[in-house]
Amino acid sequence: MNPKMLIKIIGLESLLIFFYVLNGAFVSIKQPLSPFLQFALLIPFALGLFIYIATKKKWREYFFYPIKKNHFFITLPLLLIFGIILVSTKGLNMTSISDLVVMFIMQIFIVAFIEESVFRGIMLRMLLAKGAFSAVWISSILFGVTHALQLLGGQSLEDTILQIIYALLVGLVLALLVLEGQSIIVTIIFHGLNNFFNIMGNTEGSMLSAYLIIFVLFIYMLTLWRRLKKIDHNLFMKNAKSI
Repeated sequence: MNPKMLIKIIGLESLLIFFYVLNGAFVSIKQPLSPFLQFALLIPFALGLFIYIATKKKWREYFFYPIKKNHFFITLPLLLIFGIILVSTKGLNMTSISDLVVMFIMQIFIVAFIEESVFRGIMLRMLLAKGAFSAVWISSILFGVTHALQLLGGQSLEDTILQIIYALLVGLVLALLVLEGQSIIVTIIFHGLNNFFNIMGNTEGSMLSAYLIIFVLFIYMLTLWRRLKKIDHNLFMKNAKSI
């Protein structure tokens, strides 16, 4: 990895961590009940990303293109994961419809947009110059490590390690889906809904369901790797651009 690329990746990761630590500190101190305020300090980062991608006209470069309906079958395991989450959390907490709507918006358009644009968009595209294998693994490892920030919020070490493994596998699966030709819009939707269902459930998901989802993700990841080996990566390598 050349120094210029390394500096860009470290800078982008550091910027992401800065905003998440800032938001986490605000939540820890103020303990807001509003779903909007719980993620409000991430909004400037999301707007900055949107403006950057829009003004530079990099939507297609970062895999923002129409969802391919003929690829629906390969995304079915994502629906299975949603089912496991909803069963484990005993469905959505319908006490406040307004909270549900606001949390849905914040998770899809702020949190998921930020993380998918950074890891499955900018970083994945940048790292493709080093090959698909490196691009998928490095972007996914960084995605997983970022979730170690949960320790700062008081989460236990065991739960944090489990979340890092979970995030790593999610990162691998979503990166592989993007390289197979899926739009990053699909990964944003999955990421947002995954967070939404977990946060707004009637109860906290069980450890058994977490391990079951990790097993499903692992098998899914292996399947996608096998499929990816059959795809010609020349197009990705040719079009990978420095950012």
